[in-house]
Amino acid sequence: MPSPLIDYDCVQDGGHWLWGHEMMAHQTPYEGAYTEWMNRYGPVYKIKGALFHPDIIVIGDQVTVRHILGKMTYAYVKSPIIRTLTERLVGKGLVWAEALIYWKLRAQATGNMFNNISVCASMGADNLEAHIINNTGNPKQGLTLDIVDWTESITLDITGRFALNYDFESGKGHAAKFIKQSWKKQSSTNLHWTAVLGQVAVRMFPFIAYLPIPSLKAQLAVKRILQEISQIIVNQNVSEGREEDMLTTMGVLCFPEATFDTLHLLVPRAFQVKLSNEGQIESTKDELYDHVCTMIIAGQDTTASSLAFSLHQLAMHPEYQTRLRDEIFQLGREPTYDDLMSGMPWLDAIVMESFRHRPVVPHLERVATEDSVLRFGDPIQGSDGKKITEVLIKAGQAIIIPVMSINHIKSVWGDDADEFKPERWLDPARLELVNRKFGWNGMLTFSDGPRQCIGYRMAVLAFKTTLATYVRKFEFHDTGAVMHARYVGTMQSYVAGEEGKGTQMPLRVTLVDDSGAN
Repeated sequence: MPSPLIDYDCVQDGGHWLWGHEMMAHQTPYEGAYTEWMNRYGPVYKIKGALFHPDIIVIGDQVTVRHILGKMTYAYVKSPIIRTLTERLVGKGLVWAEALIYWKLRAQATGNMFNNISVCASMGADNLEAHIINNTGNPKQGLTLDIVDWTESITLDITGRFALNYDFESGKGHAAKFIKQSWKKQSSTNLHWTAVLGQVAVRMFPFIAYLPIPSLKAQLAVKRILQEISQIIVNQNVSEGREEDMLTTMGVLCFPEATFDTLHLLVPRAFQVKLSNEGQIESTKDELYDHVCTMIIAGQDTTASSLAFSLHQLAMHPEYQTRLRDEIFQLGREPTYDDLMSGMPWLDAIVMESFRHRPVVPHLERVATEDSVLRFGDPIQGSDGKKITEVLIKAGQAIIIPVMSINHIKSVWGDDADEFKPERWLDPARLELVNRKFGWNGMLTFSDGPRQCIGYRMAVLAFKTTLATYVRKFEFHDTGAVMHARYVGTMQSYVAGEEGKGTQMPLRVTLVDDSGAN
């Protein structure tokens, strides 16, 4: 018989009578609490929910996670908190979608995509270079700046050019400034502990999402701005006769079985896409606006934050940065698409390690829609000392999949799993226990199964291109600031003790000459 929920370990220490363990998980930098609990209690354990919510199961067993995300997609759906808050932020777009309305991006990383990304990265680097030269008496001394502001400009430009036929003007345009400012404001607001209050309250009483709580008001403000900009983008494409290009991109999202040869036959149906499980509700123009909103935020924020975390690690490990710069300069030219994809092993290692070490979505939340049995890849020890191989899950049970913790499992990644060490990816002996079929290269950074991140190919290519462009042109230096991060929709960085200043990633940036010498 499957074991009931009560039979296995619940985190015993630190739970607040009102907030349970959820407040601790939110306030711990990089959600380190989940990793600490996994190291102590094993890959499956329970935590106490906030506001007297029933215990929440935390599952880090890879076999079980893959089963939930792959084979039981419809039985474990996104948490009502996530769906409600996502709807308020970007509407009923791709992130909000569930079950049969979830689409996978079929577009492969083509030369055309690379050209767009390369242009955006080069323009962004040129703008940063000009900013340094114009704002310091000695460019070689560089400037200390919030690097996220600059990586966001590039990723926003990439999203606009590739997916939306829209020019965000390298972050200088009116629309780009509004998006960046509003996103930073809502992210900074959600660093505060009251953000947890808003989230768990919405779980119990959904109508609270419409009350004037600061963190929720900040999200609604972002949505208003995104909706206005989305309408401008859609209307501009139509007025300029480019709606077919944009609808082709949307069609790739909406028709996962389509090939590029047959896609043009499906394009006119892009406004007629069935959006409900039963296929009764048709897509409207408002829903297209929501998709555009989602693409803007998902494309801009996640890759920009990943780049910032990676640049911070390279600033703290200058030997890694120098090795990457040497690899770039040894090419004797700008990296090509083929170089980035298969000809730069150290760049590959840094990219892999960056996504493993600091996934910008540190956990996934799911709720069971029906009773089911979950089996574990490795038996866990019950509270009575007996081995448990499966557990009975009741409908309504909340489950957390700790992505960050799974990416840091020491039995898989080694005793140095918590450290940033790109060299692990160049040593096959260190990767023997990594299941490359799990998620993306053995990591859950882009989720897994039908809900795997729809844009991960573009994200990886944009990451590689921008990182190579930046490291070729600039040297990044640690400022000495102690950096932490919290989950506020995505993982956002801040300076320890300076939460009041909002999200930021300060780095000192200097210019590199063509020889590679600073």
